[in-house]
Amino acid sequence: MQTTTQFDSSAWKSQRGVDTRQNQRGTMVASVEKALHAGMSRDDVIQLLGEPDSSDAATTTDLYELGVAQYGIDEEFYEIVYKDGKIASHRWGRR
Repeated sequence: MQTTTQFDSSAWKSQRGVDTRQNQRGTMVASVEKALHAGMSRDDVIQLLGEPDSSDAATTTDLYELGVAQYGIDEEFYEIVYKDGKIASHRWGRR
């Protein structure tokens, strides 16, 4: 995972639906992790990150696609799990 020190909400939102090889969100993960915190409302998250790429109402989980890992073939994602409409956990992952 390559990272930058600055988070740009507009740049993050502009990557929604971008091809996995072109998605640039992965470079902002470290700064996203600093911007999000347990107890933050889903509405505040959506204001910051935009609509998620996918959601699972049964598990109250939102996923944001990060594209393909810089030195690999794995796809990366950012997962946010909510409880009572507030962040319970958030993490970066690969599949």
